[in-house]
Amino acid sequence: MKITVVGEENPIAHWILRWLRDKETGVDSFREWMKRAGLVLAVYTARELPWRQATVKTPLGAGAVEVEPEKPPLIVGVLGASLPLLEGFTELYPSSPIGLVAAKRIEEESGVRIEVYYSRLPARVEGPSIIVDPMLATGHTIATTARILVEKGASPIIVASAIASKPGVSYLASTGLVDSIVTLALDPQLDSNYFIVPGLGDAGDRSLGVEPS
Repeated sequence: MKITVVGEENPIAHWILRWLRDKETGVDSFREWMKRAGLVLAVYTARELPWRQATVKTPLGAGAVEVEPEKPPLIVGVLGASLPLLEGFTELYPSSPIGLVAAKRIEEESGVRIEVYYSRLPARVEGPSIIVDPMLATGHTIATTARILVEKGASPIIVASAIASKPGVSYLASTGLVDSIVTLALDPQLDSNYFIVPGLGDAGDRSLGVEPS
């Protein structure tokens, strides 16, 4: 499994995180910066996609050889925290189909169990899929989503997160379900509630502006 940490090579990642991590950033600004995070992550995921040559004729009548995706990637958002991040992806991949998965985390004495209670995905996926989730914490939700996509035929499977945790990345690597991860930053640990530290708090609450009842 390949992992790309954008912040290790491009300071734009840390500028975005400067606002996303700040507890004083309001919901409107948080959404906008998360959308920008999605756009940056979308650019970096392009490295992991299969491409083919495309010859075009310029206004001067000359032929130029460029590239285009072999197949627009299926972009799968994990509800509901991924919505602003997903918006950034659709700006770069406007013709991509969008899939949605909603899952809840059930904490048990033995660890974390994930229950998918809603999904809107194609019956069959031919080509690449990008799973979009702002926080790769334990990795269990993404692994569950990836497993569904593998069963539907998706390949390669790419994960895009604003922040990933080292334990979550290690867990995903152990599953063999994911081909690559692209993240702005790799944080060291999880707290007792499985939140990434230092992280940015609850991405869903901060993006949606509503705390669940």
